[in-house]
Amino acid sequence: MPGYVGVMTTWSTDGAASGDALLWLADLDPTQGVHPVRRALRSVADAADPHVEPTRAQIALVAAELVAALHGQPGSALPPSGHAWVAAVGGVEPPRRDADMDLLVLATRALDMVVTSSQLADERSLQPGADSWRRSTDDLRMRLAAAGGMERPRDGGRQRTTSE
Repeated sequence: MPGYVGVMTTWSTDGAASGDALLWLADLDPTQGVHPVRRALRSVADAADPHVEPTRAQIALVAAELVAALHGQPGSALPPSGHAWVAAVGGVEPPRRDADMDLLVLATRALDMVVTSSQLADERSLQPGADSWRRSTDDLRMRLAAAGGMERPRDGGRQRTTSE
């Protein structure tokens, strides 16, 4: 994927979006609405074994990115196929129904599982750029929260120390 390699984001091919995850995105049928996205998120968030394999974790990250974009908080590296899916499904509005909030909560739960327990997190922690990947997943978490109505911290979400 030209333009996505070299920058460790949830969309880069060296970040979280594997070829399988990008193919999953390309194959999404907008006429099915958010159902495939919800299934991908549930497969991680509700997994009996939280140590999910990397491809499933990568697809869940892509699905969480789509949920954020669907609610007006797209990542800067969202590929054109992601923008096209969001436009076709009719997103970019704040959540107005319980089902919308449920999808945001599900995306956040899946993201938390990927970041804390997945084989992908284990792999990323051992690679150069681990901090960059962690920042990109933290950014996704903040965008999901903002989509649900929370304001983003002015300091970008970084932890304050007692000396500040």
